[in-house]
Order: sequence, then C-alpha cells, then structure tokens
Amino acid sequence: MNFRIPFLVITGVAASAAGAFLAIPARAAEPAGAVSPGAAALLAPDGAAIALSPSAEPDANTDATVAQSYGSSEPVPYEQGTGWYLGLGLGAAWPTDTGVRTRNLTERGFENVNGDLSFGGGFSGDLAVGYDFGAIRTELSYVYTRASVNDVSFSANGNKYNLSSSGVINKNDIFASGYWDISTGSRWTPYIGGGIGYTNLSTPRIKVSSGGNSVSTGTTNQGLFGWQAKLGVSYGVSNASDVYLEGTYSGASGFSGDNIRYDSYNDFGAKVGFRYRFGQPAAQAVVVTPAPQPQPQPEPEPYVQPIPESAPIRGLW
Repeated sequence: MNFRIPFLVITGVAASAAGAFLAIPARAAEPAGAVSPGAAALLAPDGAAIALSPSAEPDANTDATVAQSYGSSEPVPYEQGTGWYLGLGLGAAWPTDTGVRTRNLTERGFENVNGDLSFGGGFSGDLAVGYDFGAIRTELSYVYTRASVNDVSFSANGNKYNLSSSGVINKNDIFASGYWDISTGSRWTPYIGGGIGYTNLSTPRIKVSSGGNSVSTGTTNQGLFGWQAKLGVSYGVSNASDVYLEGTYSGASGFSGDNIRYDSYNDFGAKVGFRYRFGQPAAQAVVVTPAPQPQPQPEPEPYVQPIPESAPIRGLW
C-alpha cells in the first residue's frame, strides 16, 4: 500500500513532462505557402512547417562562363565612290633621244646628215575630268610637258659633230583614256591604263655649220598623233577623294620640219596627284553593336541544414 503512492506520483510527473516537451516547437513555424518548390519541410505534430531544406546541394557543375562578343572582327571592305571626278597631277618627264635626218639639203652641201637630239629632264603636269564606273574609269585629260634640248649630235659628210643647245621642246596633249582599277578590298588600289589623242609638238631652232656651210632646222609646231600609258596606285583618303602615284609613258608620231625629218618623240615620267569625286555622300561610320550582355543570375538560396529529429521518449515502465 505504501509504495503505490510514490509510483503514481512519479508516473504523473513523467506524463506532465512529456506533454510539455511535445508542445514546444523546435523553431518558429513558417506558413506552408512559404515553402519553395523543390524544398523539403519538417512538420510539427500539428502539420505546420517548422524547417526548410533544399532538395539537393547547389549544383557545383553549373557553367558560369558567358561568351563575350563585341561585334564581328572581320574588316569592312573599303569601297571607293564612283561618278564624275576631277584629277590633277604634277611631276617630271625624261624624253628619250630623238633621231633626226636632213632632207632637201644636197644643193647646200649637206648629204646623209643624221643625228640625235638629247634632252634633259623637264616638267610635266596634267588636268583631267573623268567618270568612275567602279572597276573601270574613263578620262579626258590635258597634259603639258616641257624639256630642254641639251645636246645635238650629227654625222655629216663623214664627220661627227656634237653641238650644245639651250633650246626647249614643248608638248601639249589631249588624251581620251581608260583605266582598270584593281580592287584589293582596302584603301590601296593599283591601276593600269592608257589612251590616245592629239599632240602638238613644238621644237627649237637648231643650227649646224660645216666647211663654211650652215643649216638651220628652224622652229616647228606640229599637230601629231599621240599616245600614253600609265601604271600606278591610289590611296583612298575618303569615299570621295584619293591621292595617287603613277609612272607614265607618252609619245608622238614622227614628223617633218623645214629641212629635218624627226623620228617619233617618246618620254617617261612620274607624277603624284589628287582626284576628287563630285556628288558623293560622306563616308558612313561603321557602327558595331555589342552583343547583349547576360542578365545577372540570382544568388542561390542559402543551404539550411535540416534539424535532426528528436529521439522518441521512452516510457518509464
């Protein structure tokens, strides 16, 4: 009888303690609607979520590398403008020796007189108007060349004569020409071309004396058939203008003066020049649009270690 009272007291105290332990939550309860998809929840005995746990660790293999692009790196091919243009070239010319032969001088004591005119270097310039079709250009140009006559050599009656001269030779040309511009996709454009036209050639007076006899060539001014050829390269300063450097060759047919027969005239030259194309719009700047940048990724949710389940309370019996 006496031991039943303490046993009942101990049993009551244990039951009260167990009820008090189960009534205390491990952490503040969160509403069920706050549970994110893919996360596990610990539930209290009354069904309320008391802890959240992601279903898996954050993906450690996620590739965070983003390809960066700032537009194409390929160069934009340069295109020269087309249409009407005006050109100006300045340079120098070096005539080759021109052969000469006497005519109708037998009665004056000169037979079989042959010689050469030797020239020094001189000035050459041209002014042109043309139309650029793209790869092909056509052009009408005026060319002026002036060179000095440095030496005259003759062979007359078996004797040779070398005479000095201070005269000049003037050549005026009107040429119709065509050119092929070889596109390179850059501002540098090699070209080749040539033309034909009218040449006016004026020569100085040349006097030759031998054995008391003398002969003068007299001055001449002749209209002749002329030609030219060019090889050069241009550099595009802008869509509407370019500068160029070219080598030239030009010539004129032979002709007869008062007492002298002249062989064909030829010269080689070099020029630098400038072309301007009319009515061309200003070059448009190439705008490279950068590739869209990726949107920033949200920070991953913190990983919450789940609360371990409490061990069941053993009965005291």
